[in-house]
Amino acid sequence: MKEHSRLSRLTSIVTQLQSKRIVTASALAKKYNVSVRTIYRDIRAIEQSGVPIVTEEGKGYSLMEGYRLPPIMFTEEEANALITAEQLIRKNKDQSLVDNYQNAITKIKAVLKHSQKESADLLTNRVSFRANLQAESTSHYLMTLQSAITQFNLIELEYLSLKQERSTRMVEPFALYSTQENWLLIAFCHLRKSFRVFRIDFIQKLTVTNEYFEPHDMTIQEYYEKEYKKFYPTPDIPLSKRERSFVVNLKNTTMKKQQIEKFHIVGIWVKTTNQNNQAKKDIGELWQKFMGANLSEKLPNIKNPTIYAVYTEYEGDHTQPYTTILGYSVDSLDNIPEGMKAVTIEKGVYHQFTAKGDLTTNAVVDVWNNIWDMDLNRTYTTDFEVYGEKAADPKNGEAEIYIATK
Repeated sequence: MKEHSRLSRLTSIVTQLQSKRIVTASALAKKYNVSVRTIYRDIRAIEQSGVPIVTEEGKGYSLMEGYRLPPIMFTEEEANALITAEQLIRKNKDQSLVDNYQNAITKIKAVLKHSQKESADLLTNRVSFRANLQAESTSHYLMTLQSAITQFNLIELEYLSLKQERSTRMVEPFALYSTQENWLLIAFCHLRKSFRVFRIDFIQKLTVTNEYFEPHDMTIQEYYEKEYKKFYPTPDIPLSKRERSFVVNLKNTTMKKQQIEKFHIVGIWVKTTNQNNQAKKDIGELWQKFMGANLSEKLPNIKNPTIYAVYTEYEGDHTQPYTTILGYSVDSLDNIPEGMKAVTIEKGVYHQFTAKGDLTTNAVVDVWNNIWDMDLNRTYTTDFEVYGEKAADPKNGEAEIYIATK
């Protein structure tokens, strides 16, 4: 059994060497849960079997250029995973991705055993995804953009914004991500002199130039963290000019009452729950999407740049599921963009709390913990947070929290 386990690992290591430009011993050790010394022995064993492995000091291992191994056979589970992915890709709105995956999966199916091919045909008719029910094809630039990202080609875009404004942009493509069934391009725009996000189904024409740009020395996660800080230095427009009636301090939390006039919010959203700390994960990911969504260019009737986090559609109290929306105040709810959600903050008296301190860690969460401990006679209709001018320094800022009560 132990020798069989090692044989499986050796075969898998060869597959890893085939699939990547270079593989480190530490990465292999972590993947197979063995010591680095064991990986060294495995590499020697593979070399002794006749496979030419190149060792690059301080980097890792790779197969000799030009060396090819016979096709690796798939397990039944691996074949099933590929067939399942095929059904998911077919629902994608970018036609270039669908076409190229179909071509690739046809080649992959060619190396399957006869029994696996029969199972694949059966599974194809037994797996379905309910996304994109109208089978829309809204773009065909995904594959071209991927190549431009990896080759560092400047690209010229003819772009039609959500406001129906046309522009021509020269951009440095940086990354791609998908949300709400749409693909978006993160790129450094020469016109705006900063990073911008473009929905690729809004690209009217794309030209890959022969000009190159210097690669951006950051990961997509570092980009999100950098953009996150930009959302705070925004002017805070007061929600009401009424006098506050009283002030209460509780565990470094300031509470007041304030009259709020009716207004509307539109933004991206997620359904979540506070159970098992799920909201921390879901809302954190929603903020990341918000950072790259560039909603200010997609919403045509934004009243001001203040950011709102709205909590609504409660299925009970704060222990039950609810919806979180990140967005902006708008003049009307006409023409809500696809995939976004609208909510109306009704006129009334709200309890206002002020979170102070490091807004990126526990400052806001601590206030919510206080709120949950208080007897506020809440309506559980719509509560919201406001991130404005006082949140300019997220490490030492202020954010307002408004709670609807009876």
